[in-house]
Amino acid sequence: MSSTINICLILACAGLFMLGSIRSTEAAIARADFSNPTYPGKCVLDLNTVMSPGQTGKAPNHPCAGVSCMDGGHVEFRTCAAVAPPKGCKLRDFVNTNRPYPECCERSHDCSQHI
Repeated sequence: MSSTINICLILACAGLFMLGSIRSTEAAIARADFSNPTYPGKCVLDLNTVMSPGQTGKAPNHPCAGVSCMDGGHVEFRTCAAVAPPKGCKLRDFVNTNRPYPECCERSHDCSQHI
């Protein structure tokens, strides 16, 4: 299975976990092995993303999820905390996905229609 598919599956599982605990404001955390014998000790997320232990950044192919490379090619993914919009409003897109994680977690909301 490709690294991109693995990342998507991990983040999807983390998202399902978040839905199950929507009252919480905790971010979902998932850990996986992204070691690759070509890059010993590093985390190989995809062809363009090879990280060293201790490095952090944003997960590729996701608008806003954090990733940390740990020892032995293990990776920790973090999603944004679940935050409810104001009463009567709908949660919309991320405000600025170019920001680093977790600053990219800010979401807009639409209060133009009564829900």
